[in-house]
Amino acid sequence: MIGFWLAAAALTAVAVLLLLRPLLRPAAEMLPTAAFSRGIYTDQLAEIERDLGRGLLTPEQARAARAEVGRRLLAAAAEADKADKGRHVTAGPSRKLAMVLTVLLPLAALGLYLPLGRPDLPAVPFASRTTGPQVPPQVLQAMERLERSLKDNPDNLEGWTLLGGTYAALGRHADAAEAYRKAVGLSQGNAELMSAFAESLTNAADGIVGPEAQSSFEAVLAADPGDARARYYLGIARQQAGDLQGAIERWAALLKDSPADAPWVEPLRQRIRAAAEQIGVDPATVTPSPQPPSPPPAMAEGGPTAEQMQSMAAMSPEQRQGAIRGMVDGLEARLKDNPADVEGWLRLARARSVLGEPQAALDALRQATRAAPERVDVWLALAQSLAPAEDQPSSPEFLETMRTVLRLDADNPQALYYLGEQAAAEGRTEAARDLFTRLLAQLPPDAPIRADLQKRLEALR
Repeated sequence: MIGFWLAAAALTAVAVLLLLRPLLRPAAEMLPTAAFSRGIYTDQLAEIERDLGRGLLTPEQARAARAEVGRRLLAAAAEADKADKGRHVTAGPSRKLAMVLTVLLPLAALGLYLPLGRPDLPAVPFASRTTGPQVPPQVLQAMERLERSLKDNPDNLEGWTLLGGTYAALGRHADAAEAYRKAVGLSQGNAELMSAFAESLTNAADGIVGPEAQSSFEAVLAADPGDARARYYLGIARQQAGDLQGAIERWAALLKDSPADAPWVEPLRQRIRAAAEQIGVDPATVTPSPQPPSPPPAMAEGGPTAEQMQSMAAMSPEQRQGAIRGMVDGLEARLKDNPADVEGWLRLARARSVLGEPQAALDALRQATRAAPERVDVWLALAQSLAPAEDQPSSPEFLETMRTVLRLDADNPQALYYLGEQAAAEGRTEAARDLFTRLLAQLPPDAPIRADLQKRLEALR
């Protein structure tokens, strides 16, 4: 801390000296205006005499030129005398101003720093500083695991859908669009996924509804004419094409069909008002009244309803996050009254994971295994959440989950691999050899892991 104040004092002193130097330096004398003018006209008279001597001027021309110079000299002298009255011929150093700056500048700097500065904070390398909110490390880890999983299983529709939503929540709109593109292909044109894909394309283009996004939104409307997100963005597409009347018509129709408490109602009104004013139309004549408010939303059996998805389409990221959290909390409350709903627990686990709540997601998966103790997919979902990080030992709960998976599915490759690793680490050579051999028999000839497994088997002999 003392070092900081010494450095601050030294820097302040340097700044003060740089300011004082020009103030204390004696200024050079300046010629009065009259003397300056006389010098110019004297030179002109001398030039006239030289031109006369060289024969460039006749005697009559020389006399006329001398008379003109003399007249100008007298006029300039009179004006200069008036201007020079009250003016100092020399400018001396401003010692009073220098003293004031010497005292006030450090005091002003200290007065500003004390309430605003934080010399006690540790230094932070510039490269490690962030300008936006921190992403929970659990979310990043879960996303990386999902990315790795999709490389091995690219036909996982649910995985691509979840990855697209995660990318969108992180603001990685171009990546979200590509993930949704794969999900749309796997779903064979699901309207909801196509709408999310088109919105991600638009966000990646800084709000421009490009040709691909526009055609996707139109396809969504062909499948679901009431999709609020597609109707909203197609209005923006009309506006960007210069068709303000068409944009107003689209937005007005959406506003007329929307409940009054829908989050996009006010943004729609603002867009209609701005577009109407641009074309010289009274906004009141083109702004319809919305429908009566809708009842409080609740999480549907199969996830968010179409209306809820539409409600979130025009929300800000903060509003959307709050709406999602509200629905997730509602789902959890409903599951407490119906603990046998295994699909509900799985949806809750996925939602908690996306919200960056890994412990809550893990608890939901444990509840799912209690609701469906014989379902292999449920136990595998729990195992995925419990899977150890690279170069980390497996937890007892993870290994017990893998044993349950192997009991339910004797050929499950994940269970064979992890339990084989554990047996080898514990020195149970026969068990490890049996598990690895069963796994190797299932792998295709070009599987990357075959060579590693064969080496492990040879080492166990």
